[in-house]
Amino acid sequence: MLFSDLNKILINGEIIGKLPKKKIKFISDHSKNINANTLFVINQNKNLKLSYFKEAISKNLNTVLTNRYIENSPVSQIIVKDLDKEILKLLKLTKPFPPKFSVAITGTNGKTSTSWYLSQICKINKIPFKLTGTIGYFINLKKIKESTLTTPSNLDLYQFAYSSNKNNYNYISEASSHGLHQGRYKNIKIDIAAITNISHDHLDYHKNFNSYVNTKLSLFTKNLDSKGVAVINSNLKNYKIIKKKLRNRKIKMITYGSADVFFFRDNNLYLNIFSKKFKLEKFKLENNIQKENLECAIACAIAMKISAKKIINCLNMLKSAPGRFEAINYKKKKSKIIIDYAHTPDALENILKNFSNDNFKPSLVFGCGGDRDKLKRRKMGLVAAKYANKIYITDDNPRYENPKNIRKIIKNYCPNGIEVPNRKKAILLAISKLDFNDILIIAGKGHENYQLIKNKKIDLNDFQIVKNFVSKI
Repeated sequence: MLFSDLNKILINGEIIGKLPKKKIKFISDHSKNINANTLFVINQNKNLKLSYFKEAISKNLNTVLTNRYIENSPVSQIIVKDLDKEILKLLKLTKPFPPKFSVAITGTNGKTSTSWYLSQICKINKIPFKLTGTIGYFINLKKIKESTLTTPSNLDLYQFAYSSNKNNYNYISEASSHGLHQGRYKNIKIDIAAITNISHDHLDYHKNFNSYVNTKLSLFTKNLDSKGVAVINSNLKNYKIIKKKLRNRKIKMITYGSADVFFFRDNNLYLNIFSKKFKLEKFKLENNIQKENLECAIACAIAMKISAKKIINCLNMLKSAPGRFEAINYKKKKSKIIIDYAHTPDALENILKNFSNDNFKPSLVFGCGGDRDKLKRRKMGLVAAKYANKIYITDDNPRYENPKNIRKIIKNYCPNGIEVPNRKKAILLAISKLDFNDILIIAGKGHENYQLIKNKKIDLNDFQIVKNFVSKI
């Protein structure tokens, strides 16, 4: 479709300027995605900043689709009354074919790990798929580009999930609470909806926990297709409520953790799939977190009609997602250093407890982000004090907040913690203080290779800092 075709397609639109005979390759409402082949959407009701418009113009923008005239605009404009209606018309024309299966995974923790496991099951079994989530956009596990949001905008989601040609691609996405609340799955068919868990997070945005829970559950009550499949964790506190709501909608349900899909031990390790026991000869479960995420991924794979045999045959080839339970051996002290994205109280408690026993507690480096949910700081401080041995309180992404104040709040509930403002120095100090046969967990950043301080994005990679240090020893 060419820009010049829009005057025939958007018959109710007012066109100001000349539309070029150039192909439209992408429709975007984000100034960073712009080039000469992008149709830029500006919703004037959302008060787009002038600086964003100028940024888009600097990237060879030639045409804008908007709902109100933009004064002194150097580019052509198409002005329509119902912006959402006209955008959907264009999307259906340019990307008319839905994915074979569309899978959306929500939850406070575990979305990335679960989607990564599911993606690998598809990849190993040569099942075509696309993936969007915290660590980027992928096609068959080949990274296409970075992601700034766990759940991209509705325009991005739609154009990545749907295709211009009929094909056998499946679509896997991480559904954040922000994405669900802001309607980013609008007009996108969800065939399989899964939930990992629900715990404290993002209350700065949702205001209270009940609102946060309801937003998560909206994936099942609003977005999931009536003929779709719900994949539910039996360990959820809200399990019975979800089950009742799904029954009211007559939605098919797969329960993992018990009932339909779960791992269990009886001298050997087994995988139960709908009352059939499969003995696992080579595969070993590393921890309970991996177990739960993998059960969810397996349940999703079953909902995608992937056979149990194909799933089981690839289990021992599955790897953790980048920044999730990434382990580095520190041979000098016969110790292990774990890099993990754990940035919620529940995630931090789970990973610490996983490496704890009656006689041992792991060491910990962590902090809390600025300009975000402040209630987490108290809870994470208490978790660290209870389950960690040597504790180093450092900076996460302070953003525009004073990092000293963030560390102070954490330390109030974790008095034995040592404050080290510089994150790299905190990591190096923690490694140098490790005992023999020790474990150090560096939590909060995971795959992120930067730190946000005010308006600056500074290079910082926890994994690389550790790797560089260990390789020199």
